[in-house]
Amino acid sequence: MDIEPKQRLSHIINQAWLILFNRIAYGKQLINKEASLQLQLARILQDLGNVYCILPTERFELELETSYNSKNVDITCELGKVKAAIELKFFKKASNRAKDTDMYDALIDIQRLESFDDFEIKKFFCLTDNKYYSEYTQKGMASSVTLKNGTIYGANQEIIPGWQGKWKVNRDKSIKFKTEVICNWVSVNGWYYWQIG
Repeated sequence: MDIEPKQRLSHIINQAWLILFNRIAYGKQLINKEASLQLQLARILQDLGNVYCILPTERFELELETSYNSKNVDITCELGKVKAAIELKFFKKASNRAKDTDMYDALIDIQRLESFDDFEIKKFFCLTDNKYYSEYTQKGMASSVTLKNGTIYGANQEIIPGWQGKWKVNRDKSIKFKTEVICNWVSVNGWYYWQIG
């Protein structure tokens, strides 16, 4: 195990996510909306974070819905002096939401996360039970914000939603990432997740 707090905190978050994802995929944990996903991940993070406090004066701290730059961050946590920001997205098949704006929202969250300069660790997790997001070739306006497995958005590539200037919605600004973003989905038992960071 790496003694450096940054490596340990990144490991804690990744392990907590894998534990939660597998609990969901194998029916041990029910999730019905993003708030329950946030709560259950925070619960596992709190337990693991305290276990991984190994230095004499070290503490693990966690907060939900932290205000940062006049926006809320889903989960923030800190090990020693190392801070992490976590953004979550959850798209449930039964919700019948507009999938194009779901995908846009996921990309916007990643762009926002990149701008969180006060955090050494930035992680994004997207969970769904709908293979549309990871396996289908999106058509029409949705193709401009696709999350299909294998999609690569280059650094500084302008992502223009196909509905820009056509719909009266707040979700029509162009998106640019500072670094390359790759959609690499993992699937278990009809559940899918995608991680950045």
